[in-house]
Amino acid sequence: MALRGPGLVSEVESVCGLCPGACGLTVRLVDGLPVGLKGNPNHPLNRGGLCPVGLAGLDILYAPNRLRHPLRKHAQGEFRQVEWEEALGEISEKLKGIGTAENRGSAAMICGEPSSLFQDLAAQFMGWLGSPHLACTGQGNVLPFTLTQGLREVPAFDWSGADLVLSLGLDLFEDGPAPLHAASALIGARQTQDRARLLHAGSRCSLSASKADQFVAIHPGTHGALALGIAHVLVREGRYDSRFVTAHTYGFEDGRQDGEERLGFRRLLLERYYPDRVAQICGCPAAAIVRLARRFAQASRPLAIAGGEAAEGSNATCNIMAAHSLNALMGSFDKAGGVLNKPSIPLSPLPRVGGCDGEPSLFESAQGGGLLGTDPLEALSQAVSDGSPRLEVLFVIGDDPVGSRPGGSRVVQALRGIPTVIALTPFLDETCDEADWVLPTPVPLEQWEDATTPPFSALAVLGISRPVTGPLHSSRHAGDVLLDLSSRVAPEGASLPWGHYSDYLKDRLEGLSESGQGALISGSFEESWRRFLEDRGWRFRQHQGMDDFWSGILKQSGWWSPARPQGEGGQLFDTPSGRYEFFSQKLYRELLDRWGGLASSADAQQALGRARESLGLQGQVDELCLPHHEPPHLVGRGDLTLVPFRPITARGRLGTASAMVMEMFGHSVLSGWQPWAELSPETARRLDLEEGDLIGLQTISGQIEAEVRIRPGAASEAVHLPLGLGRIQAPGAETLKANPLNIVLDSRDPLSGALSLSSTRVQVRLVRRRPHGGPPPHLSGGEA
Repeated sequence: MALRGPGLVSEVESVCGLCPGACGLTVRLVDGLPVGLKGNPNHPLNRGGLCPVGLAGLDILYAPNRLRHPLRKHAQGEFRQVEWEEALGEISEKLKGIGTAENRGSAAMICGEPSSLFQDLAAQFMGWLGSPHLACTGQGNVLPFTLTQGLREVPAFDWSGADLVLSLGLDLFEDGPAPLHAASALIGARQTQDRARLLHAGSRCSLSASKADQFVAIHPGTHGALALGIAHVLVREGRYDSRFVTAHTYGFEDGRQDGEERLGFRRLLLERYYPDRVAQICGCPAAAIVRLARRFAQASRPLAIAGGEAAEGSNATCNIMAAHSLNALMGSFDKAGGVLNKPSIPLSPLPRVGGCDGEPSLFESAQGGGLLGTDPLEALSQAVSDGSPRLEVLFVIGDDPVGSRPGGSRVVQALRGIPTVIALTPFLDETCDEADWVLPTPVPLEQWEDATTPPFSALAVLGISRPVTGPLHSSRHAGDVLLDLSSRVAPEGASLPWGHYSDYLKDRLEGLSESGQGALISGSFEESWRRFLEDRGWRFRQHQGMDDFWSGILKQSGWWSPARPQGEGGQLFDTPSGRYEFFSQKLYRELLDRWGGLASSADAQQALGRARESLGLQGQVDELCLPHHEPPHLVGRGDLTLVPFRPITARGRLGTASAMVMEMFGHSVLSGWQPWAELSPETARRLDLEEGDLIGLQTISGQIEAEVRIRPGAASEAVHLPLGLGRIQAPGAETLKANPLNIVLDSRDPLSGALSLSSTRVQVRLVRRRPHGGPPPHLSGGEA
């Protein structure tokens, strides 16, 4: 190096790509070698901030345990290294039999990549194979918004325009869909006097709770009840938007449904969710509920959202519907600081391939769990078990369905019933153990990266970046692998029409270039000017043709539209009534249809009763289709309810492959590597436990051990465990077996079919006292 003299230093803009947050990066290079990362201050989502996982991008790039070559499993179960040509040649031969009439629909894919552009390509590939069986995981629970607004995707929440956010269970600054964006939109990018206030309610004193203007600790699974208690105060004191409720909602007042009296949301609130009763349900003071409600009502642009633990219980759909009803009461729709349509990006349309449009996907099968939703992995397990459809090939891209969810053993059995399983991943994981082929993919910084608008965000953002450095190992972009297979299998001229993934990206962006909408990511002054113009209907192009636009977007690493998406009547409320529905007619019809109540009004009441019993619901019959509190369905026996949570160090699926991230994994309790269990002081006293004691948490599925951390503010009947540890790709994984998902018992939301993470009761036992006279846990270093 000395002979070459000082290295040439440069900086390039890029996209993080390690989680759905889609933050902008600035990469520092010396002689073309990435040596440093920092947040891009011009990026509208993170404004220069980066989380610990984003900062570990270099550690992940240079991780010694990355996959270096394709692997093929021998008959004896051992993997051996193969060349790409051999791997793609044999897989393409397998796929040639898939497109025949007798094997049609015998391929499936599980895609965990968050970018909608990649998901579109995955859909093209599966359509080209003649199969509708594609599951894009990590989409969030859209059912509450379907029942109330008729939406097919989660709407946007305008953080940057709100002056008060009420968060029910969602740790916006750690476990939210885009924590850096939330921090920037609510606090960082505003003048001090204009910062939004945050009210938070949950069972754990999380980072958001500690930063909130008001935090109310409640029992696990009671978020919906708290929202309804707040709604009660708003209605009783007349502090809601009566004009919006009258003009744009359905079911607020009592009425008639199919000739029968129907309970209205107003009477439901006033009779059943008064503060004293809600306080008893939630375990918090009634005065705190009244204070939350009045602060919410006093805001000019209030916004309520439920997520995190509120969206991961057996009553998740009811919790979210209850929280969302607060937005309806305040008329927080289609305006700054409110709920908006998900912003669209005007990409070029895709060619139609395959011809399996309208064919049912096995991942949407009714066997998948819920009344109106499906757990795709449960549906896959059922399909393999039943042999309908018969699957020959399964692709798993950007996901680890065995290790990242409860019930991994059922997924293992399903994978073992499929002749050929192909996993595409940069690191070995639990799913690879069941794969026949493991194909290494690059990590961010060495591949074409694209990131579309994060969930819940009101900004239309498209991050695009070229590889910052060449691949360090023999890896290929998953998109290039799909396109290569297409060209090998199809007759000439019948393959997908792109040579490489970069060709596909450039093709899709032509529509964006021609639209003239938005702007390349630049700076706050330019953004303010463009928002001013676009809000008034002005658009102008910054570029001369597609090539100019393409080079510009690669240089700036992205595009965004400062204009807020505008709702257009039926688009915002695509329900049978054309309004926001407190009383969900879709749910009402589905219950009657499923339980035989369409013939007469008397049959309807009986059908609702049968539905309530069959679904295991505990709400009263007349409130089933209204936002109501559904007590969580707890399974197992034990002293406490297990409530897993995701620290910010567990974001994405690659973060724990970094030793740096593992070292700071438990930053909030000054611990790394080892799992910990958070208990309230009252619970610790009751169980005779002290800080640093080692305890065992046991269910019928197994046991894990964790050190006690006493956390004031936590609910007294819950134990909180961090997710993300115990995965085999993590450094030191052979000694870390504490994956909380391994002891979570099977419980589901009966409406959406989604697995519940916070419905398991656990038994707690003392394993070992902290050594007398030893250092307190936060000073012991936490080495494995």
